Amino acid sequence: MQTPPKEMDNIALINHPSRENPFRSVVEGSRMPIVVTDPNQADNPIVFANHAFLDLTGYGLDEIIGQNCRFLQGPDSDPEARRLIASALADRRDIKVEVLNYRKNGTSFWNELYISPIHDQDGKLLYFFGSQLDCTLRRQAAARIVEANAQLERRVEERTRDLEQALRHREVLLHELQHRVKNNLQVMASLIRLQAVRSDSEAMRSGLDNLLLRINALELIYRKLYTDDAGPTLELGGYLAEICETLANFHGPDRGVTMDIRTRPCHVPVETALPLGLILNELVTNSFRHAFADRETGTVRLELEPLDGSRWELRIGDDGIGAAGGLDWENNTNLGLSLVKALANQIRATVGVDGSAGTLFTLTFKAEAADARTGRSATG
Repeated sequence: MQTPPKEMDNIALINHPSRENPFRSVVEGSRMPIVVTDPNQADNPIVFANHAFLDLTGYGLDEIIGQNCRFLQGPDSDPEARRLIASALADRRDIKVEVLNYRKNGTSFWNELYISPIHDQDGKLLYFFGSQLDCTLRRQAAARIVEANAQLERRVEERTRDLEQALRHREVLLHELQHRVKNNLQVMASLIRLQAVRSDSEAMRSGLDNLLLRINALELIYRKLYTDDAGPTLELGGYLAEICETLANFHGPDRGVTMDIRTRPCHVPVETALPLGLILNELVTNSFRHAFADRETGTVRLELEPLDGSRWELRIGDDGIGAAGGLDWENNTNLGLSLVKALANQIRATVGVDGSAGTLFTLTFKAEAADARTGRSATG
């Protein structure tokens, strides 16, 4: 091998045979595997290798000098990595790449390879400088992390499937329970109707009618829960409107009493909808029976509107005779009104009563649940 001319860059002098050359001494003594190749010779052969490189690969110096570095490649070396290296050498530019290489004994190792071109002061390409780093342990650790993550994901998927299956089973049982409750309520309603028909007492028939209407309100909500699109929330306005329609039909559509229903979409949990439905049943029934004793016509109103934040207001009233002298809401012992108070307390609703012009009950409650079908807030 020829000695590099003195005008070359100092880094190029690492291949100078003189042991007094400080650059060669530093590179030879480096713990980092290093080789230098000469692109000006055919097939870009190795012209220098330090002891760390020989230790890494297991070859002797006489076995690699004059050889192209491709002897380190083997059957599982990535063709794409080879292409990148060849492209960088052809373009005379730096490259960093990880490639699977093989030692003399056939064992493989992952090589983090850095290649840089070395030029003289005039820009002429003299050598390629290559340093290696055995990154096998790091690659193995990364592979173990990837495998551990994959195992974790598989376990999560399995657990998710188990939970989804359990949830589907629970939903089936819940729907079956709701179906049975709905059927039982229908049986109870039929028995109550039969008992009312056979009763000779007007007071008994009236009490049974009230009980029947309360059961109808319960049966309606279970019927809604049993539909295919049932979710964790119920659209309150539609539910209350159906109760009003049922009550109007029950008390006689030919009486001349009309329903004025104005609601905004409001999705609430079933635990909130059910008490409000029973409250509506009591108050509207009371209006039909007592508010229009002095005339044949009248209007029963239902209004459901949002206030601020998550608060909503439900107004149930009529334009009937009202309450002479006012309505003592707090101290009234009427069964229906007592039930209204208990149900309002159950959902933490405030109740206001105005009996000056007809009778108007105003309930303020919170509807914080999200719409299960749209994801919007119940207040939106």
